[in-house]
Amino acid sequence: MRSTDGVNGTSTGGAGAPPEPVNPWFVVDVERLDRATVARVVRQVAASEGLDQLAYRETEIDALWSLADMAARAGLPGAEVALSLLWTAHDAVGVGDVDVAVEALSKLQDLGGLEDLNDAGRAAL
Repeated sequence: MRSTDGVNGTSTGGAGAPPEPVNPWFVVDVERLDRATVARVVRQVAASEGLDQLAYRETEIDALWSLADMAARAGLPGAEVALSLLWTAHDAVGVGDVDVAVEALSKLQDLGGLEDLNDAGRAAL
């Protein structure tokens, strides 16, 4: 599935329009380690209530972790911090602690140089 605006809870009605509701059954297509993808995962985590929905969130976080791991193996600055935040988010989702997961993912989203980590991870493929 592709992460499309209307399906994934971002505004589809133009500037100032309220976001569409997030569908917690939607699985984010994680292809990049960037702010937009992390933001989509944050929205999905925040909207997830059941263990089955949280299992989807674990897979999304695993995909982000794989990209951060490639950057860490390349020795890029910030990659270890990203891995630590993703580990925290993954463990929190695993025990149903959505608040801790959202906090860790939000810190990841604000991490300086996040897109640089993405580029290294993609290059390692």
